[in-house]
Amino acid sequence: MKILHTGVMIGVTIAGSLVCINDTKASEQRADYFIGTEHSEEWVEETFNIEISHEYESMNVLYATLSEEEVQTLTTESAIEYVEADQEVTVEQQTVPWSIEHVGAPTIHQTGFTGAGVDVAVLDTGVEVNHPDLNVIDGASFVHEDSHTDYNGHGTHVAGTIAALDNDYGVVGIAPDVNLYGVKVLTSNGGGSMHSIVQGIDWSVEQGMDVINLSLGSSMGSLVLEQAITSAETAGVVVVAAAGNAGASYGNESTVGYPAAYDSVLAVGATDQQDARAHFSSVGYELDVMAPGDGIYSTDLNGGYQTLSGTSMASPQVAGFAALLLQQNPERSPEEIRAIIKDTANPLGDSFEFGNGMINPSSSFQQ
Repeated sequence: MKILHTGVMIGVTIAGSLVCINDTKASEQRADYFIGTEHSEEWVEETFNIEISHEYESMNVLYATLSEEEVQTLTTESAIEYVEADQEVTVEQQTVPWSIEHVGAPTIHQTGFTGAGVDVAVLDTGVEVNHPDLNVIDGASFVHEDSHTDYNGHGTHVAGTIAALDNDYGVVGIAPDVNLYGVKVLTSNGGGSMHSIVQGIDWSVEQGMDVINLSLGSSMGSLVLEQAITSAETAGVVVVAAAGNAGASYGNESTVGYPAAYDSVLAVGATDQQDARAHFSSVGYELDVMAPGDGIYSTDLNGGYQTLSGTSMASPQVAGFAALLLQQNPERSPEEIRAIIKDTANPLGDSFEFGNGMINPSSSFQQ
């Protein structure tokens, strides 16, 4: 007969070893065990001179606190099917993605800055409105899909990096307490028109958003898009955009897309865990800052989670930090927010590849 030390646990994580308690004999260590047997509680107590604390109704299992000697005695008896040690279990705990840890967001959260009161619009494929790790306040759709919920996953992943709740569940975002709005400007296949994007920006301005994240782009500029971005800045909206995933060029030419390339937009490139430029990250002097964008774990459809890479994943981290800075001082203008984020970044190398460098929120919060 063997002592069983593990069991099949669904939806829980083994948290640690047994918690031993002291018997009346100070030197004897005792612990809790399950005893599998078809014999009755009374028979086991009388036969082995032990005290059973519980008898399960639906199965032939008893529960008792035993000494090591009692465990050994029981395991040698054919009438006992097994003796299994009890274990501590916990619910699945919240994970802090490496990117969130890397840029120091948890430290800022401890100071009380979590984005509370700041309105952030994610202009994307929508955001899954019923995800248990997201609190989507409202939104709008400017594509043929009426609902602003997400059927692609991209927008939900971006939203989680900004605003996944600090709720001991799933993951946590850069600014978990922002007012999150899902604005669908791309369809479920990930495509959209300039018209839908401009409508989304216009809606965000009219609704009084504080920050807009645009993890999207085009290789070509547009007069109407530039005008929409200018209008947003004039209205006091901080606009953050992904620089693009076109990588480096052969002629030392910029590969930064639009709207990231516009002066009034914070253009964000992507790095890996070693702070090297991710191979896919676009380059150009329009780059403002870098943020982690390789292997980013965040929210996904159907209440799930997934790991994605791209400047789309880097941009929301900067959008989230902009929200933290606005909570700290709501009177800051978009120009001031951009200046703080750029001026406090840690240089990583040539500005053509890295802009001003890696975002440094700790320094930003000293401003």
